[in-house]
Parts: sequence; structure tokens; C-alpha cells
Amino acid sequence: MTASADFRAGWRRAFTLARLMTVAVELNPEGVGVVFADGESTLGLLSYAELDRRSSRLARGLIDLGVGPGSVVAVGIPRSIEAVVAVWAVAKAGAGFVVVDLGDSAERVAHILSDCAVALGLTVESERGLLPDLVRWRSLESLEGIAASDDELDDQIINGDRVRPLRVADTAYVRYASGSDEMSNGVVVAHAGLRGVCEQLCIQYGVESGSRVLQYADPSSDGFMVELLLALGSGAAMVIAAPGVVGSDELAALMRRERVTHRFLG
Repeated sequence: MTASADFRAGWRRAFTLARLMTVAVELNPEGVGVVFADGESTLGLLSYAELDRRSSRLARGLIDLGVGPGSVVAVGIPRSIEAVVAVWAVAKAGAGFVVVDLGDSAERVAHILSDCAVALGLTVESERGLLPDLVRWRSLESLEGIAASDDELDDQIINGDRVRPLRVADTAYVRYASGSDEMSNGVVVAHAGLRGVCEQLCIQYGVESGSRVLQYADPSSDGFMVELLLALGSGAAMVIAAPGVVGSDELAALMRRERVTHRFLG
């Protein structure tokens, strides 16, 4: 049985995004989970085990702040390892996430935060000044600093840890179409359908645990979720292109050096 076949056999019972993440870690704990790179060099990486530990600690910090199933957390972080860690943490806490595009107008960002009734925002210190004071923003640095010395925070998060049990009908994420009207409504996506999408992507594109999936879409787009599920589906590596990578030559150089096997063109 191949690695991806092992994964598909295990995740048929995995209805939530958090469970999909857990199974990917179980499949390939020492494999590369995320890589961050530009056209010239590799800038950082985490194994699946490291990604799991880091996001679990952050998730417990979110739970302590009252975040959980039924709430929505805004993620205001550009394409990076930190953006992926934040999404994993929110999913583990049981909340839904909505990614705020830092390039959007202040009016659109304000509408998204209000329309989702965002409970909390996650960002990084370098981007905090770009975000409106309409919700309570916490930086990953501050939350991770609080949890840094407690090894028990690495333990797997279960429903008993959450503010209430996570169910498949709960919101996984909220999506706002890019380029749409600033006051448009978001699309709420529940956990229930994610496993089917994940399976179909793995089968259709032949993603294996040794594959390396490019993460080039803006985290606020549908493309980001496709890239995320492509990687999770077989415990494959997600190769994140730094935000400054925009030209075709630089992107091609990154893809060659990082041995990218799959790229989603949305």
C-alpha cells in the first residue's frame, strides 16, 4: 500500500480539517511539512511533527482566549510559514478562519471583519500596523511566547480541550471572492465536505508523501485551500513562495531548486 493509499484508508473517518491535519502528521511526521523560499534560497522549513507541535501550542493559546467552534478568527498574515501555522492552529482550536488580504482596501477589510463577526484576529508583529483596530488582534509571537516553556501544550488537542465539541457542520473557513464587490457576502464552508475534496485531489493529481506542492496562491483565495488540501492529502511538503516572488524566472528558479512536483493553476 502506498503512503497516499494509507492516508486515504485512514482519513475516511476524518471529517474535520483538524483531523485531516492530524492524519497527515501521523503519516509523515519526520517529512517536510512546509518550506519557505524565494528565488535564491530556502528561507525556512518545518517538519510535519514541528508544524504539529507549533500549531498545537498556538491553538491552546486561542482556546484560552475563548476561541472555538462557532467562532471565526481572521488571519492577517501574508504568504509564509506563519500563515500556515495560524490556519492549522485555528482549525485545531475548532474555529473557522477567514484570511484578510493585506492589499485590500480598508473598507473591504472592515466589511469582512464585520460580516464574519470575527472573534479575534491573528497576525505577525511586522504586519500589525496594516490592520484596522476593529477586532482584537494578537500576534503569533506573543501567543507563542506565552506557551514556549510548557511541554504539555504539545499534546494532541481533543474535543474535551475545546470550548465546545467540534462538529462536521461547523464552519471550517469563510471565503470572499477576490475582485468582487467590497460589500459582497462571504461563502461559508463547513468541514463535512473537505475529506471528499481532499481524496479527489490526491487521486486526480497523483500526490504522494514524497511530493512537493507549490503554495503560490494568496492565502485569502480558493487556490490556497486547494494547495493546502493537496499537501495534506498525502502528507506531502508544501513549498511556500515568498511574497516577493512575482516574476516567472524567479518562480521557475524556486520550483527547480525546491524540486516542486505539483502546482495548482487556478
